This record gives sequence, structure tokens and C-alpha cells, in this order.
Amino acid sequence: MSDVSLVVSGMGGRSTVGAITLDALLSETTELSSQTTAYAVEEGAPVSDHIRPENERLSLSGWVTASTTTLYSGASGRSKLVAAKDALRAIHRDRLPVVVVTGLDTYTDMVMESCKISRDTQGDFFDIACELRKIRKVKLRSVDIPPEKVAAANSKARGKAGGTKTNAGKVAPAVPTEKQASDLRRLLGRS
Repeated sequence: MSDVSLVVSGMGGRSTVGAITLDALLSETTELSSQTTAYAVEEGAPVSDHIRPENERLSLSGWVTASTTTLYSGASGRSKLVAAKDALRAIHRDRLPVVVVTGLDTYTDMVMESCKISRDTQGDFFDIACELRKIRKVKLRSVDIPPEKVAAANSKARGKAGGTKTNAGKVAPAVPTEKQASDLRRLLGRS
């Protein structure tokens, strides 16, 4: 574990996923992808005229150990592992955006798509492997409509809307003409 600790300390700080501090960050993969349009043409290569960026993805793996460094107020040993696992469950269950800090970057508005927590008999630590995706938040905007536009729209729509709880009546099924019936029988092979 000392080799991993040297690598992590050389990257400029502790790595965190939300409120969980990783004792060692083993790998970090950032994926920036886009989709391009492709329109077939009669001759030659497809034409591409638009690029749609996709949300940034982050894959990371690391260790949480039972070492005496504190994760929460005074949690140490096995209770630290239990608290970290509970916190990962809460991040997944609550579906709230978290901030992820690594030695290279700070990722904001990340949501957990998956998290694999594994442990074996080799010591008091567990491996985590998380897949996170950046979300884009939208904001509701409202616009004031000039009163003269509202008045004009209301005068055009007056008397055009149907009434509430009004019987719409019944429609009788249409009876096909002899020619339509004959054409149908011919199509179905029943001359």
C-alpha cells in the first residue's frame, strides 16, 4: 500500500467522492464524448454537419481502509468502513449530485450511475469502483407577454373552445359502399 500512498500524495491531495475520503485513488478515467450526425448521400461519404456533446463521465477506483485517519467525526477502524459503505449507499439512494475531488480535477454536479464495493480477506479495507456522470441542470425562465398580444390572442380564441362535462354525442359507424366492400373482398382474396 505504500507505493499507492506515494502516488496519491504526489498528485496533490486526498480524493473524495461526496463526503467519502478515499485512502488511495487507484485509477481515474474521464470520458468526453460527442455524437456527430451522419446523413447518407447518393455518391460519396456521409455528410456530417452537427456535433452533440454528451455529458462527461468519470470512472474511478480506490480504497477505503480501516486506518485511523478519520472519515467522519472520530470514526475509525471497522466503524469507518461501515460509515463509508453507508455513505455510498446514501449517495446512490438519494440520487443527489455530489462533488468528486481527485488529485487532478474537481468534478461538480456528478451523479452516481453505479458503485461496486468489494472486500476480501486480505485486510481491513475495501475496493470501490464508481461510475459517475455529470448532469446538466435546466432553469425555468418566464417571459412577460405584452398585454396587447394577450388581448389579441384572447379575441381570436373566443368561442372556439369546447365546454367542460358536455356530452360529445355518438357517432354511427360508416357503412362501406358496394365498391369499397368489393375492393376489400378482392384484396383479402375472397372474390
